[in-house]
Amino acid sequence: MLRITIAETLSEQRWTLEGRLVQPRISELKSTWMKTEIARRERKCVVDLTGVTFIDKSGEKALAGLSKEGAELIATAIYTRHVVHNIERKKSNRQP
Repeated sequence: MLRITIAETLSEQRWTLEGRLVQPRISELKSTWMKTEIARRERKCVVDLTGVTFIDKSGEKALAGLSKEGAELIATAIYTRHVVHNIERKKSNRQP
């Protein structure tokens, strides 16, 4: 199960993800991301992974895509911090 909660302020759109970030739930995450694109336009987007318990390869790929589009990934647990660190490292290696 994956729960997606979105809270909005004038300056920020905060996504809170809870549960397992795995197939087939990735399509739900991507669909919701695309649906909220206009609402997110000029605001900072934060994706809080504190409640995520597991991320498979497709979940890592989806998070990398969100990060590439400007989302800030927040992780507190050792496992999710490791995943986010790897995503950010790969992202910085690709940038000139």
